[in-house]
Formats: sequence, C-alpha cells, structure tokens
Amino acid sequence: MHWIQLFDIALFRFINTTLSNPVFDAVMPFASGNRFFFPALVIAGLLLLWKGGRRGRLCVLMAALIIPAGDGLVVNSLKHAIARPRPFVALEGVRFWGIKTTSATSANIRAMTGVDDAPGGLLHHNGMPSAHAANWFAATMILLVYYRRSWRFMLPLACLVAFSRVYNGVHYPSDVLAGAILGAGYAVAGMWAIHSLWLWAGRKRFPLWWEKLPSLVNPDATTPDPRPQTPDAINSHWLHLGYLMIAVSLLGHLAYLGSGAIELSGDEAYQWVWSKHPALSYYSKPPMIAVLQYAGTHLWGDTEFGVRFFSPVIGAVLGLLLLRFFAREFSARLGFLLLLILQATPLLAVGSILMTIDPPSVLFWTAAML
Repeated sequence: MHWIQLFDIALFRFINTTLSNPVFDAVMPFASGNRFFFPALVIAGLLLLWKGGRRGRLCVLMAALIIPAGDGLVVNSLKHAIARPRPFVALEGVRFWGIKTTSATSANIRAMTGVDDAPGGLLHHNGMPSAHAANWFAATMILLVYYRRSWRFMLPLACLVAFSRVYNGVHYPSDVLAGAILGAGYAVAGMWAIHSLWLWAGRKRFPLWWEKLPSLVNPDATTPDPRPQTPDAINSHWLHLGYLMIAVSLLGHLAYLGSGAIELSGDEAYQWVWSKHPALSYYSKPPMIAVLQYAGTHLWGDTEFGVRFFSPVIGAVLGLLLLRFFAREFSARLGFLLLLILQATPLLAVGSILMTIDPPSVLFWTAAML
C-alpha cells in the first residue's frame, strides 16, 4: 500500500506545483469557494420550486434531505475516523491557495496565509474524504436522475471543484476521489431508500398524494389502478400527515436544543436550582416544573439540553392530543391545519423550546378541556 501513498503524493505535487500558473491561481480559489455560491444556490432552488413543477420540487426535496445528511453524518464521521492531515500541514513546500509554504508548522502557515488556527479552523480539520467533492458529486447524481442532460454542466463543475481542492493544497487527489465516489454513492442510496419508503408507506398512509405521485424518482409515472377515495381514507391521509409533522417538529426542536444555540433564561436557571432540592412546593410555583427538570437533567446531565428536554416532548404530546381530538370531532384535515397554526404562532413555538411552567400548564389545561 506504500506505493499508493507515494503515487498520491506525487500526483498532488504535480497538480499543486507543476501545473501552477497565474490563471489557475485566480480561478481555483474562486472555484473552491466564493461569496456568490450560496445566493446562486438559493436562487436556483427557488426557481426549481417555482418553475420546475413536480420534477423540480422533487429534485429540491431530495437534495435537501440527502446532501446535508451525507455531509454531516457520513463525510464528517469518516473524517474523524480516518484523521488524515491535510497536505499543507503534513508536507513542506505546498502551494497553499497560491502561496508556497516553506514549513509544515501551522504557525508558519497561519502567519503567511491568515488561516484560522483556532479549534474548528481549517488547520484542525482532517482531509479524507473531501466534503466539497462529496457534496458536488451527490448533487450531480441527484440532478442526473431528474434532468438527464444536467451532467453536461454539473459534471464539469463538480470535477473543477474537486480539482481546485488539490490545486489549492487542501486535499490529496485520493481525498477528492474518495469524496466523489462516496457522494455519488450515498446520493443513489439515499434516493433509493426514500423512494422505497414512499412505495411502502405512500399507498397506505398518504393515499391522496400517492395516487398523484406513485414514484419519487419518475415524476411522470401514473397510478396503475386509481380508486375513488373514501372519507375514511381521506381522514387517514391527513391524520398521518399530522403525525409526520409532529415527529419532524419534535426532532427539529431537539436538534436545535442540542446545538446549544441559546443559553438558559433566568426562569429556567432559577427553576433548575429547585430541581436540585425536591419539595412539595416552591416560592412561587407548584412542584411539576422541578420534577420535569429533575427528570431531564438525570437523563441528559446538567446541560441546557437536559433542562429543556421535556419542553419539545410536551409540545409533541399536545399536538397529538389536538390532532386526535379534531380528527374525532371534525376532520383530520382541520387538525392538521391547526397544527400549522400552532407552528406559526410565536408564543406557542417558543413554548416548545424553553422549559418554564408554561408548557406543562398548557398541556394539562388542554387535556382537562378535552
């Protein structure tokens, strides 16, 4: 295997040093990352949603589901597991973004290039596999499924970005090759998994949508045996859609709390202290808030996530109560619309994140009313 590593380094030297020229020095950093990329991506996505019809919306949906998950779960996990240093850190004489480094020390690179050396900066990131290559080739594969001729511009762009990562000195050729294969692979696997899930669950759980869209990878397919929908089938469709919204909302709120984006509020911290001293009541409140925070911090530790864990859980339970009540008394469609209203109401949405007395109070008030 040693000869493979030597070949990888030799090919890196050829691309990074031998092929260096003023034109590439201007083009390749721009190809690796520029301030126009995200605005252009947003505009392209909005155009597909607006003008792309069913095919465009499915393409955007698949890209939104697969690419971030592949980057965060697959690529980053492999980076940490393999822990391969980037070439501008491991080798001497590397042209890093057009600047030739004379020492492999991070301090020298930082002084010459201004690259951040703080934890989480580029110098502390591993190189294998390349996330840029994985994301671009995953996007290329997804677009290819829905727009066959898209390879004419997506494949050259993906190859240009992959090449630029080597030219700029931040990846070995094997890094971008592994990223390209990995990205294309998990894009195909992700689309197959989502499509298979839809084939299994769509007909039973979402019959209204399944009749209009029996295949997620072939938007032009039609249902072979359309059947008239009964009121029970329609009610079941909206009921399961409500369940899906509640599940996605719960996972989204838990992920947001897990990110540590916001610190505890004053009330949360004050009542967290109560949970350290179990009692039948406290200065201004009965004991349920302390009991919930006691349970959350014993499950997840003394963290913001532990203190707030039961807030999104209570929000999900409240949503289930209201959805089931409306489905029984009126229609599941009205219950689903009510859930949308609750999601869009700021005070109620905050109640699914912060852990104060309000979430349990609203839950029990609603339960008593029902």
